[in-house]
Amino acid sequence: MATFFSNRQAVTIRPIQPSDFALERDFVHGLSLESGTNRLMSPRMPSDAEIHRWTETDPEREVALIATTEVQGRVQQAGVARYVLDDSGQTAEFAIVLADAWHGRGLGSALLAQLIRQAREAGLRQLFGTTASDNRAMIGLARRHGFNIRRDPGSAAVTLLELALAGD
Repeated sequence: MATFFSNRQAVTIRPIQPSDFALERDFVHGLSLESGTNRLMSPRMPSDAEIHRWTETDPEREVALIATTEVQGRVQQAGVARYVLDDSGQTAEFAIVLADAWHGRGLGSALLAQLIRQAREAGLRQLFGTTASDNRAMIGLARRHGFNIRRDPGSAAVTLLELALAGD
């Protein structure tokens, strides 16, 4: 568990739990169309079954970190970052999404730094992900954390993000 502060507002970063289902559902349903589309690369709304799956992680294959804060006496989710191992067990695909109110406040960087730290501690060799090529915020965040950024040769609309972890 870690605490992050933005404009004197405390945010707790911790592993997601099955009991976070309602928080995750409210968070996902509260995302703007742009943020939701950037996360899923589709405007569709995730089903409750998908959201349930996101809170019921398999600790052997994935890490999911949730960022929560208190607003008017109520805990709210501000963001989530996760990685899931691929079949090699040495590399993992990552994803991150923030509530719109938290864009540009440093929370994405704090979440990604914690995710990278955990991936290194787990002995992973690489994190990789994809984002829409016009998602400048995600591309900038990845660049600041040392990711190699390149366009997907199969689609100009998709950018590939890769971070070598081994030997660092």
